[in-house]
Amino acid sequence: MDKVISIEVVMPGELIQEELDARGWTHDDLAEVMGRTRQHIRNLIKGKTAIGPEAARELADAFGTSAEFWMNLQTSFELSKQLNEDLQIKRRAALYDFVPVREMKKRAWITDDPDIASLETSVMRFMGISSWDEKPSFSMAARKTTDCPSHTPAQIAWGRRALQLGSCVTASKFVVENIEYGIKELRALVANPEDIRRVPAVLASMGIRLVLVQHLSGSKIDGAAMWLDENSPVIALSLRFGRIDNFWHNIFHELVHIREGEGAIDVELNDGARGAEVSESEARANHDAANYLIASDQMDSFVSRHQGLFYQAKVIQFANARGVHPGIVVGQLHYRKELDYRQLGKLLIDVRPHILGVAITDGWGDCPIVS
Repeated sequence: MDKVISIEVVMPGELIQEELDARGWTHDDLAEVMGRTRQHIRNLIKGKTAIGPEAARELADAFGTSAEFWMNLQTSFELSKQLNEDLQIKRRAALYDFVPVREMKKRAWITDDPDIASLETSVMRFMGISSWDEKPSFSMAARKTTDCPSHTPAQIAWGRRALQLGSCVTASKFVVENIEYGIKELRALVANPEDIRRVPAVLASMGIRLVLVQHLSGSKIDGAAMWLDENSPVIALSLRFGRIDNFWHNIFHELVHIREGEGAIDVELNDGARGAEVSESEARANHDAANYLIASDQMDSFVSRHQGLFYQAKVIQFANARGVHPGIVVGQLHYRKELDYRQLGKLLIDVRPHILGVAITDGWGDCPIVS
C-alpha cells in the first residue's frame, strides 16, 4: 500500500491570536475595536466562523494589514483542508484495497476508530508489518488449488487470524512419526457426528492445534495447514461448507500436508470437480485424505457393483460396514461424479453444531480476544 502523507492545515484564527498576543490584546479588546461581540471573535479564532469580506476588512483595519491578506489566508486554509480530506479518502481507499476493512471491523480484528491513522496502525499490527513496504508473512508455504498468483486481501487476513488464534491453543509436543497413530484415533470418530467434539483433543494430543475461523466474503478458503514454528503445526478450518463429508475430508487433507511438512491455504478445496488440475502436493493430500476415510479399492468396488444405482439403503449399509457416516460415502460419490449433487443430500448433515465452540472459534457470533 502506498504511503500518503497528510498536509498540515494552518487556521486563520491562529494568526489572529498571534496578532492579539503581539499587541497584548484580549478577545474583548478586539471585539470592541471591531464592534463585534466577544463570541464572534472567539468563533473566528476557533475556526467556527469563516472570514468573509466584511470580517476581512475589519481585521485589516484593526491590524493594519490588507483585506486581501485575510481573504487569501481563509481561501488557502479551505483549499488545504479540502486537499487533506481528499488525502484521507485516498488513504482509506488504499487501506480497503489492502485488506477487507469493513469485515475485519465487524469481526473486531481491528479497531473501529474513524481516525485513519489509528485504523492504519491497527491494520499494520494485525498483519504483522511495521511499514507498508513489507508483505504480510506467514510461517508456511502456501499452495492453492486455484491458479491465483497471490493471495487475495481476504485470504491474507483470514490466514493471519488463524495463526493468531493458533498461538493461543495448548498442544502436546509434535512428533511427525505419531501422525499415523493419531489418524487411527480420528478415523474411529467418523461414524458418529457427536464424536466430532473429540477432534480438537485428539489433534492436541498429536501436537496439532485446531482453530475454526469463519471465512470472509469472497475468500473461498476451506482450510489451511499452518506452522507457528517448525514444531508447532496448526490446522485451520473455515467450515465454509459445514457438511460432514467436507469436514472430515478437510481434516485429513490438512493432516497430510502436516505429515509432509507442508504449509497450505486451501482455496475452493470443496468446489472443484475431480480431475481439475492441481499441484502434486494437493493431489496427494486429496488422494490420501479420501483413502484414510474409505480405502480406494473398497470405494471402487462399491461403485462398480452398483453401476450408478446408489440407493440410500445401500449407501448406509456400505457406510456402516466401513465404519463411516453415510454422508462421507455420498460426498465421495459426488466428488467422483458417480452421483448427482442433488441426490442423497439429506445424508450430508451439518457438523457445525457439534464442533463450534469446542475448538477455539472465530465467527458465527464468537470473537475471541487475543492480546
